[in-house]
Amino acid sequence: QDWPTFRADALRTGAISTTVPDDAAVIWSVQAGRKVSPPVAADGKVFAALVDEHQVVCLDARDGRRLWQFTAGARIDSPPTWHAGTVLFGSADGCVYCLRADDGALAWRFRAAPQDRWIGAMEQLESAWPVHGSVLVQDGTAYFAAGRSSQLDGGIRLVGLNAATGGLRCERPLAGPDYIAPRSRTGWRKLPFAHGMCPRLW
Repeated sequence: QDWPTFRADALRTGAISTTVPDDAAVIWSVQAGRKVSPPVAADGKVFAALVDEHQVVCLDARDGRRLWQFTAGARIDSPPTWHAGTVLFGSADGCVYCLRADDGALAWRFRAAPQDRWIGAMEQLESAWPVHGSVLVQDGTAYFAAGRSSQLDGGIRLVGLNAATGGLRCERPLAGPDYIAPRSRTGWRKLPFAHGMCPRLW
């Protein structure tokens, strides 16, 4: 069955109901790139991000033959999302892209970064407001976040777009809280979470 997005569906359940053969065997194997994201599959095609090459690649699910590839403006760190014949993904260039799944042609691009400002990260350039993680599509709306921290560069921007057209449907900035950083004995200022005040998440 299709596995169209990261962890299978919008709830990220990581499971589907399908039939598998008793004796699994490798049908094909392809070295698609140096660092490859987990793949997604839909409509007879397999899609993956080639992280450091800034590319999304489409392979034929039957034989692994490369059908097309698309190069974005910076790293793509997570699997793309297949939706209604299109492929959506975010990039560290601060943009979200939508491609036609059949041929990889650009359908639309939305710049989530509020400014065209670049910084150095891991020996490459990227936006001060990168779009990390897989785009989540629910009821025709594509959701994602742009930014690194609510404490930096004006915060994180949460955005919802029309998945078909790229039109803006909703957005909300997440900024703060504004901490008064205590001064340590050495004179360095540290945010409260640096002193173990961040809640445990496991």
